[in-house]
Formats: sequence, structure tokens, C-alpha cells
Amino acid sequence: MPVTTPLRRNARSRGRFSRDSQVGFGGVAAALVFGLGMLLLRSTVGVRSIPERLMEWLLLFVPPGLFEAILQRFGFDAKRYGLDAAVLLALAALAWIGYEALWRGWSLPALGALGPALWLVVMLVIMPLTSAGVFASALVEGATANILGYLAISLSYAAVLMGVRVWLDRDGYRAIPLSDRRTLIVTLGGTVAAYVAAYASGLLSPTANRAPSILLVDPQEPVPSGGLDAPNPHPQAVSSPVAAAAAAPTTSPEATTTSPSLPVPIAPRELQRDKDGAVLPSGRESGQLTSAITSNQDFYIVTKNAGGDPLLKPDDWRLLVDGEVQRTFQLDYSTLRRLPSVQVTKTLECISNFVGKPELAPFGAELISTAQWKGVVVRDILGLTGGPKPDATWLAVLSADEYTSAIPMEVAMDPTTLLVYEMNGAVLPYEHGYPARLLVPGRYGMKSAKWVIGMRPMSREFLDWYAQRNWSKDAIVRTMSRIDSPAPGRSVTSGQSTLSGVAYAGSRGIKRVEFSSDGGQTWRDADFVEPAAGQDTWIRWRGTFTYSTGTPVTLAARATDGGGDVQDEAFSLPEPNGGTGWPHVSIGG
Repeated sequence: MPVTTPLRRNARSRGRFSRDSQVGFGGVAAALVFGLGMLLLRSTVGVRSIPERLMEWLLLFVPPGLFEAILQRFGFDAKRYGLDAAVLLALAALAWIGYEALWRGWSLPALGALGPALWLVVMLVIMPLTSAGVFASALVEGATANILGYLAISLSYAAVLMGVRVWLDRDGYRAIPLSDRRTLIVTLGGTVAAYVAAYASGLLSPTANRAPSILLVDPQEPVPSGGLDAPNPHPQAVSSPVAAAAAAPTTSPEATTTSPSLPVPIAPRELQRDKDGAVLPSGRESGQLTSAITSNQDFYIVTKNAGGDPLLKPDDWRLLVDGEVQRTFQLDYSTLRRLPSVQVTKTLECISNFVGKPELAPFGAELISTAQWKGVVVRDILGLTGGPKPDATWLAVLSADEYTSAIPMEVAMDPTTLLVYEMNGAVLPYEHGYPARLLVPGRYGMKSAKWVIGMRPMSREFLDWYAQRNWSKDAIVRTMSRIDSPAPGRSVTSGQSTLSGVAYAGSRGIKRVEFSSDGGQTWRDADFVEPAAGQDTWIRWRGTFTYSTGTPVTLAARATDGGGDVQDEAFSLPEPNGGTGWPHVSIGG
């Protein structure tokens, strides 16, 4: 019997239940192959899966109240639950499509066409829907790997259905018409070829030639490459790395284009992943005043990536600067580290920090940390080929995980806005954005994008990842304070006792911290443990109060920023502009 005969009319069928089971198996098998293909490409060349994309897209429509309720209810597990549900729904949909195609007796050519059709749905619907653009054209890097990778996955899905169709027909491969056999062979061959091409595009430095590179003849005066005849606002030009090496003084260690081994961080930390991504609070021990500088291991972590963060290789990394600039260029990791650098001490705080009522979230008010950073001033990077054009008003910052951040151009040109590559004297850890992350003064951590691979000055306002989800556009840090010691419910000995904590107001600085031991009826000035380590850092404070055993006491704190404005007393949830409220700790009783 020809393979094109509908299965429901197959004389060799062994009953409806048997036929349903076999067809169902075929649909499930094809869906699992599609899912395994996504997992393989995600873990090897960083092609993000369809469930990840759709889950992030659906967050655009989650009301703020529901968002906070889910976050409080499921905590660290919410993101995992969401991704698991998205994976199951995607696989179920693919299994159903395969089942229907097999049950209706689609011919081999029709089943083969299902692969390209599915691929076109991904490229023309899902990719644009999730901000990747038609055929992944909006991606800074990885567009080719996405196009070829999903072509390979879609063809493998069709190939499995075709194989199951042949098996169900029972007449054997030789009974298939020659044209149908050719279709099956072409589909299998196309699957293999697409996988090979996807891996080649993802592993062979696809970003290396996307724009002229900056070369260092003298680290104090970097110049762009691209040919002596290319437009160049700098007075010097070099045509190739070889020319740059020839032009440089032989006595200078910067003259060689052969770089020593580029530094890499230790293995990335294993993260629990919740609805907002991975959320790991600072490693401060409960009941103790936090250290002035947070170690890399204890620094809080937030990331949106349910399926894992990018693991970028230093030899392949490029920073692309395009958009409203005098000339597009790119910067490799070795050159970035050799540019004139600055070091700063800065505090980062997540906008999701529960300042007023930390007991409402599993991470409490622990999404804040301070580190010493080293990197290059963003203004200097943008200025390598003449700087932004006069009509550029916004800077879009693009990350390898498709996260985006947007800051006004005046903020981007601030000398304290940095692209950093070291943290506390060590190479930037993977989980904090290796090879390079942004550091924006006075803004919540959501603006300091990690795994940065692109900077794009723009002449119009750009809605970044958080702004698209109705969070604050400017993300200016609100004044906060936190009581570190004593911990809530901790027993305190009778007599003089100490309370301590931190306060932070972004680049406005902290002028004053007050504390109360009677629930806010009276206030006293706290002492600063040491001067602030920088303009945009927290301040550690402490004070003393008298305690009588068995007497319930409510401690409170409030901070005043450098402009004289007192921290907001009323509690508010973090979404959309950051949390507010005076912290309270109850002891005794």
C-alpha cells in the first residue's frame, strides 16, 4: 500500500486503540526530539529556547499586583515552575501537531514541509514577538546560530514524523515511491547540514568581522582599523593589526598584537532561579553588621535567565558600538583591558529590594552590596571614533542574554558611568557579567547590564527590558536604610545594646541616619562607622539603646540623603519604582 494512504484507511491497522497509541507515540517522539535539540543548542552555542522567549514575553502582560503575589508566594521556585510549565506546554503543542499530521495520514512530502513551516513560524512570529526581530535580525550576535539552529531542530522534528509514518505503514522503505524517498533523504541530510552549520556559526567567532576593530598603537591614543582610506575622525589610521604592530615602538609592551592568555573567572556559581530570574541575596550573616566591602562570593545576584546565563569566551567577545555614532566599531576583550582605566567603589541595589518590610520576600532587604570595580569610562569608549552624533539622546546597552538597558545620553557621558571588567581586584565573575558589565551611577542595578556586547546611541527614547514590563524608566535609587543588628526576634541582654545597619541613597549620598527604640516616637542620631568609600556607596551606621529584659521593643531607622530629603516612611512594594518604608525590628517580649 503506498505510504500516502491515510492511516485511518490502512487495512493493516490493528484497531483504533492501537492506531491511536502508535500515532501518539510518533507525535511525542517528534516533540521530544525538538525539545532535546533546543536543550543541546542552548547548552552549547547559547541559542535561547522557545519556552524561555515566550515566558519572558508573557511577563509583559502580568499585572503588578499578581507579579508581587507570585514572587512572595513561590520565592526562589517561581521561575523554575514557570519555565517547567512553558516547556511542557510547548512540547504538548508540538506533540499534538505531530499526532494530527500522522492521524490524518499526511504524505511524506507534506510531513517534510512541516519542518520548514515550523521554522518560518519561529522566525517570522516568535522571534519578532520576543524582540529578536524577523529572522533574529535584531540580535547583536548569534543571529546565524539562531536561524540555522532552529532550522535544524525543525527539520529533525519533521524527519522523526516521516520515519514514524514509514514505520506505521508496515510496507517497508522499499515500498515508498522514489520521490518520497528523496524527500526523506533530503530532510535527513538537511537536518545534519543545518546542525553542522549552526555549530560552525556559533563556535567560530561569528562576531569577529562585524565592524572595524579598535587597535592599540599607543594605549593612550587608540585608533580604529579598517583601511587607510576609511573615514576616520582621528588623525592616525592603521590598516590591519600587522600594520599596527609595525607602526608601534618595538620597546613598548603594548606594541605587540600577541596578547598573553586572557583572564577568566572561576566556575560560575549554581543559582536558584525564581520568577524574576535567579535571585540570590547577599551572604551577610543574620544579626551581624555587613562588611563595608562585599566579597564576590557574597555579592547579591539577580538575573532574568531561567535557562542559564551566558558563558562567554574572552577570545570571542566583542563590544559592538553602532547606531548614532560617527563611525561604527568594535572592541575586543584584550583591547578593552588595555585602555586607560579607573577604579571606583560603588554600591549596587536591586529595584526589587524589600526595604520597608523585608519579611514579605524570601530575599528580604538583602539585594544590596558594595564592591570595588575597575573598568573604562563609557564616555571614552564612545569617543574612540568621534563620539555620539549631536542628535543622540539615549544609549541602548545590549547584552548577550538579550537583556537591554537604556540610559539618557547625559548619564552615559557621566565620567562615573563605566564598563567594568574587574570586581574587588579579581576578574569579573561569570554571574556578575563576565567579560564586562555596565556600572551606572545613582540608578538601581537593573540599569547596570551584565554580559554587555553592544552600545547603541539613539536619537529616540529606547524602552529597555524592564521598561517594557512597566518598571521605572529612570530607575533612580530611592533613599533606604536597613537594620542589620540585632536580628528580628533575637534575644538581647539587659542594659546598653547596640543596633547597626546600612543606608544608601545612590549618588546623592547619605547626610544623616536616625534610629528609634520606641517604634518611632523619638529619634536619635546614629554614628557613621567610617566615612563613605565613595559618592555612590552605602554608609554603615550604629547607635546604642537601653533594653530591659522581657520588655518588647520596636527598633526603627530612617536616613536623610545628601540633599536633605528624608527617606519615605510609607511602605510600598518595589514595583514599579523601588521599595520604600522605614525598617522596623521587634525584639524582646
